[in-house]
Amino acid sequence: RHISERQRIEDRFRKANEFNETIIKTIPLGMDILDEEGNILYLNERLEAVLGKDAIGKTCWAVYKDSGERCEGCPLPQGIEIGKTRSNEVDNMAGGRTFSISYTGMMYQNKKAILRVIEDITERKAREEELRESEKKYSTLVENSLTGIYIDQDEKIVFANNRFATIYRYPKEELIDIETWRLVHPEDRALTAEMRARRLKEEDAPLEYEARGLTRDGEVIWIRRRNRRIEYKGRPAILGNIVDITEQREAEEELRKMNEELKAFVRIVSHDLKTPITAIQGFSSRLLKQYQDTMEEKDVRYLEQIKASAHRMEVFVADLLALSRIGRVASHFEDVPSLEIVKEVVSSLQDRLERNGIELAIAHNLPTTYCDSERVYQVFQNLLVNAIKYMGDTAHPKIKIGYEEGKEFHQFYVSDNGTGIDSKYHRTIFEMFQRVETIRKLGDEEGTGLGLAIVDRVVRNHGGEVWVESEKGKGATFYFTLSKNLNRVPHP
Repeated sequence: RHISERQRIEDRFRKANEFNETIIKTIPLGMDILDEEGNILYLNERLEAVLGKDAIGKTCWAVYKDSGERCEGCPLPQGIEIGKTRSNEVDNMAGGRTFSISYTGMMYQNKKAILRVIEDITERKAREEELRESEKKYSTLVENSLTGIYIDQDEKIVFANNRFATIYRYPKEELIDIETWRLVHPEDRALTAEMRARRLKEEDAPLEYEARGLTRDGEVIWIRRRNRRIEYKGRPAILGNIVDITEQREAEEELRKMNEELKAFVRIVSHDLKTPITAIQGFSSRLLKQYQDTMEEKDVRYLEQIKASAHRMEVFVADLLALSRIGRVASHFEDVPSLEIVKEVVSSLQDRLERNGIELAIAHNLPTTYCDSERVYQVFQNLLVNAIKYMGDTAHPKIKIGYEEGKEFHQFYVSDNGTGIDSKYHRTIFEMFQRVETIRKLGDEEGTGLGLAIVDRVVRNHGGEVWVESEKGKGATFYFTLSKNLNRVPHP
């Protein structure tokens, strides 16, 4: 019975050793056993396939290290206590690769030995190095960005770059864990909180808006903010980009004030000019009516010139007021048949067309457009008047108003076979007070230099553009477009 008990114990010990040896052989890590002098006593199958069976009996550094020197951190020859474990990483092993090695003191074949578990971590170390380099580059880009970058989590700043700190005039370390509301003007805190809440609920395109901020010393600044929801350390957060637009807003406000002052000046000057113009026209008409029969011919001519000049001044003031109103007075946009607008314009100019013997052709495909009909009336009127002026001494004067369908734009044109325009004037004629030399010689037909500037302004307010194609002596064609994509709401 005593022998039987010992056999059972030996069988259990043998089976346990066989089980352990099976694990050691099949484990996906390299494992070997060294004696206290560093000689290899055992290799598992993974290492044996790499080093070969003849490695057994050799020192580990002779087999693993190209230099034949002990690995840094090697516990030999000091040894290691039974059951104790140490670990280290070793470079330049087995062809320049990096390994993680753990050393455990143990008994092997009744002798003190060291069990080593060896893991090739070359790829992992390479990835870690790439990650470190990437993080370094990212950190450099973020810290040197011209925009302020921050992370807001739980309504506190948990990250801020240098530019963010500069904008708010805080040392970076003071910004960390500061409540975000402290950086926002009291009147804009509700807006900022709303935008933050919306962003945390949504993960699509970032929200962009403008709000006032407060610097460390309490100065009010204007900030353009762009936010995106992210996961930061496993929890939702806001990644924000900010730009200090204080100078831009101040410049815009200054420009707005200047424009208001300029518009007021135009209104006042125009109003003050109307009274003397009306008086000049009235008195010159009365003088001509009462004394024309008794006046000398040159005196009559002088009064007629005074009356004509007053009329030109009246037209100039009207054009100046019209130009100042474009983009300032609220416009009424609606669907309007452009053919009706053209017919009204032609009706108002019928006498001039007949007096100059001009043949007029109007295309039948003029479309219905979404526009401010009064402004577009000005465009067709000014272009038609311009075509009449440029006829000169053309033998058979003709004007055509036409239309070409575009994908995103309605494209209209007014063409004539008049004197044409030199290419050097093709752009300048749309600027204020610019007139072509041939027009200056037309006496009573002389324009104010604002007609085409009004056309340009109106067309741009309708999302389009205007241009001319012409050669001197070969007529001219003025094209203009109106956008088909205007929102169907009243436009300012």
